[in-house]
Amino acid sequence: MRGKLVKQDPNDEPASVLLEEIKTEKAELVKEKKSKKSKPLPPITDEEKPFDIPDSWEWVRLGAIFDITSSKRVMKSEWRNEGVPFYRAREIVSIKNHRALKDPIFISEETYKEKAEVSGRPKIDDILLTGVGTLGVPYVVSDNKEFYFKDGNIIWLRNIGKINSYYISNYIQSPYMTKIINNGRGTTVATLTIVRARNLLVPLPPLMEQTRIVNKINKLYKLI
Repeated sequence: MRGKLVKQDPNDEPASVLLEEIKTEKAELVKEKKSKKSKPLPPITDEEKPFDIPDSWEWVRLGAIFDITSSKRVMKSEWRNEGVPFYRAREIVSIKNHRALKDPIFISEETYKEKAEVSGRPKIDDILLTGVGTLGVPYVVSDNKEFYFKDGNIIWLRNIGKINSYYISNYIQSPYMTKIINNGRGTTVATLTIVRARNLLVPLPPLMEQTRIVNKINKLYKLI
């Protein structure tokens, strides 16, 4: 995502304005005790920036544009054969690839309400990101159906700033980011932690350009 897929529009509100709006929204959520205050993210150095982007874009860390968290722990003893769907990383990969779930797991409605009362629940346009197994597989929540997910397996990107989730999803799935996320994987099993996810670099376009990029990618996918 280098700003070459679609043309820039000088009338677009720059990404810097969007970042300020997200910063304000985050502060409000902390004030209302709907979110925990996160540790400050390290500044982005020129050496870290892998390529040039248009002036209307901004290099940001993923944790600056999403509230990155996870779920309340669900014990294996709380798993059920029916009830509210409970997803691990493997289920997210299957859902992402439009495959039927193998041996699906559920939790009771009571357990779901108890956990969601503490952690909240994913909403439309939030992103769930696999943190074990096949790392960095993004699933954009597209409806209000009840489900819960496993802590430590899945990272929850709460979309508090109207970011186009499909832009982020496409970026995360790019060969460049796939390599970054899987960097260092050898004989040991790697994980994508909340801390690692918060520090990932994102080239952020203006909101309108995010939409144009997603629309362009969708058209190209239809051709291939």
